[in-house]
Amino acid sequence: MPDQSLTVSGRQGIMVRIPKTLITATVLVVAISLNAGTLNAGSLNAGAAGAQQMQVAATTVSGRTGDVYLLRGLMNVFSQGMDTLATELGGKGFQTKVINHSSWSYAAAQITERYKAAKRPEPVFLIGHSLGADAVILLAERLAENKVPVTLAVTFDPVHPRPAPHNVKRFVNFFQSNNGFGVPVKPQKGYRMSIVNTDLKDREDIGHTTIDKADFLHSKVVSEMMRLSRPIRRTVAGAG
Repeated sequence: MPDQSLTVSGRQGIMVRIPKTLITATVLVVAISLNAGTLNAGSLNAGAAGAQQMQVAATTVSGRTGDVYLLRGLMNVFSQGMDTLATELGGKGFQTKVINHSSWSYAAAQITERYKAAKRPEPVFLIGHSLGADAVILLAERLAENKVPVTLAVTFDPVHPRPAPHNVKRFVNFFQSNNGFGVPVKPQKGYRMSIVNTDLKDREDIGHTTIDKADFLHSKVVSEMMRLSRPIRRTVAGAG
């Protein structure tokens, strides 16, 4: 069997024979140790990067208080002004949700859940156009049953509105009595809060399908909501 050892010169010229198997094993141990050190360093670096990522995964931004829902009318076709208004409100710091009028009961459940869970509930703002305006009142009625107050309700040209419920602190209705659709909103019996009906019958530049898009009305709504809300710092996930 061939010699599997290696002869090396030690101190004072003493010759030492070292088996090659021992040398191979030693090299393997050193390589594994170095590789483990590299992996450990990589794991630490990955952990640090992950921690840094977690730090930037959420941040605080300036905003306005408010649980804000905007309700579109029939088939979401004629109420695109609700989307535009939502964008304008978002620019002022409000968090908004735009839904179809048929989803009002779902919205009521969501608002009620947040209101009951909050130590300091935010004001509720409800805005709608056409059938969405009618649904604003249905939504407010459900919130009244759940003992949730509505700070402001704004309707654009409601078609068949029910009376404004008593839990709405301020109700603003923009309508046109001569366009074949819009009507004023009447207060529910015992209603003692503020209700304002503004008849825009003299505005020939707008109609039932465009009243929700009128810039001057959007400005009024934004002003009302700014007055009835307060600044707040919100935590936003995923913001860098």
